[in-house]
Amino acid sequence: MLVKRTNQEIQPVLDYIGEDYVQCFYLYMDVIECGAEEEGLGLWTSEENGQISCVYYRYYDCLHLYGREGCVLEDAEKLLEEIQPNVIICPKYILEQLEEILNLDDYIYESNHIITANKEMEGGLDVDIKEATDADVEEIADLMLKADIFSEVYEREALIESLRRRLEEGFGRLFIIRDETGRMIATNATNGETDKIAVVGGLVTDPEMRGRGLGRAITASTWNLVRNEGKRGLAYLIEDNIKTIRLHEKMGYDFIGYSAKLVKKDK
Repeated sequence: MLVKRTNQEIQPVLDYIGEDYVQCFYLYMDVIECGAEEEGLGLWTSEENGQISCVYYRYYDCLHLYGREGCVLEDAEKLLEEIQPNVIICPKYILEQLEEILNLDDYIYESNHIITANKEMEGGLDVDIKEATDADVEEIADLMLKADIFSEVYEREALIESLRRRLEEGFGRLFIIRDETGRMIATNATNGETDKIAVVGGLVTDPEMRGRGLGRAITASTWNLVRNEGKRGLAYLIEDNIKTIRLHEKMGYDFIGYSAKLVKKDK
């Protein structure tokens, strides 16, 4: 049976996910921070005999799916037909079930490692890393748009608005390095935070300054900051980016799972 949840009915969903939030951390955080009743949002559970078996969370044009390993995705086909999401995110072990109800040829597929760090990370450089303010946002956006991963998704004004909203809502933080002339040369971020989780990402180094250890320095600093605050840092690493994976293995990150992401090709 498919049950639509209200904001007053969220806690049983969080209890069901429990410590397995590492497998669906964006779903988990967005439910906590955004709830289930605003326009463009929605939270559903599949239930049998009063017990939750699967969780579905709509976050605008994205549908997050979660169930414990070995679960059966009840009601997924019905929701996918109703919502028609452009993006689907789920633990990788759920992907086989999606293949039975979706034509995966219609989607771009991305597999990501889920990583965390349980020790102090070594940055390797003694550089001045600062937490950014609203005054830095436009320059951060311009630096981020030098990277294809952001320029292919964002227009400048939309990215600026997104970064400003993150700071205003306190849902994430931005960090920067400037050179001796004051030019911004690297940035990193937490893309979402709760009292116990921080998602680390958004690393960009100025193309002219790559290969000098700046990315490692600001990344290690960000992970160490959230760890020292008592939060668990989490991040995605694209599975086929072998060079980046080897670097993170060398630095001592822990690889704790896989996430699958499907994006409609016509979007």
